[in-house]
Amino acid sequence: MLHIPLSREYKNIVQIQQGRDPSEIQRQEFAKWFKRRMNDLRSEGSSEATDELWSLANGPGSVIDLYSGCISNGVRFHTRDRESRRRCQNSGLVVEGNHKGENINFFGYLCKIWELRYLHGGTVVLFECEWYNAGQRSRIYNDECVTSIDVSRLWYKDDPFVLPSQVRQVFYVNDTSKGKNWRVVERVRHRGVWDVPEQDDVSNIAFQQDEPTDGIPIFAGDTNISYNKDNADPEIVGDDELMEDHIDDNNDGDDTLAEYVDDEEDELNRQPEFDNDLDIDCDI
Repeated sequence: MLHIPLSREYKNIVQIQQGRDPSEIQRQEFAKWFKRRMNDLRSEGSSEATDELWSLANGPGSVIDLYSGCISNGVRFHTRDRESRRRCQNSGLVVEGNHKGENINFFGYLCKIWELRYLHGGTVVLFECEWYNAGQRSRIYNDECVTSIDVSRLWYKDDPFVLPSQVRQVFYVNDTSKGKNWRVVERVRHRGVWDVPEQDDVSNIAFQQDEPTDGIPIFAGDTNISYNKDNADPEIVGDDELMEDHIDDNNDGDDTLAEYVDDEEDELNRQPEFDNDLDIDCDI
């Protein structure tokens, strides 16, 4: 993000120029103004001309790294060429932008991933994209549940770059109700990734207690616990009754086992015998 005083200064300059589109002025003149302004502040020894802003204003080095995939904010992105050899989609994206003074969603796909290197070790990652022309009502359909776009034409070919932090991942499904050039836009909800607003005033320092606190004393109460029911009269069982129950339990178990063995023998005797050499046709 541009330094706030510099951002306000440039907005005041743009507002002075009447009869021109502010976004068009920014696209054509901001880079030159930013470089000139940073060099002037640097020569004056101003604290606003930090190493980061000064190196950013003077542009990246001549060596640029290109990639076909990256992970940004926990989300995996692939270029369209790379995912052409895969079954999954990771190249679809949407970004909010301005078109003729109106905020709209720009739908497209990722073409290349650029990593620019600056002085003092700074790097900037950019997504090079192609955007589907959804500026006309005849090329986009919206209702409460579905968004479908016509992917037969592209626009904003001279403005392909966005920051990874600006995009949201989507994937496209063929819209069979509208024709071969139409795609239904499905927004991706990633597992383990939440869109939580950042708060600058929240400390990220973990709490750590330097000194251990005194242990909490535990006092044992009355340990004489009665497991008897006070309101139930005791019942004395003689040895003869205990022996009779034990004998009955053993007899019941033997009878049950004997019945089970007899049933198994009867089941085996009822099984028909087949000749292994016979061919039997079975309907499945």
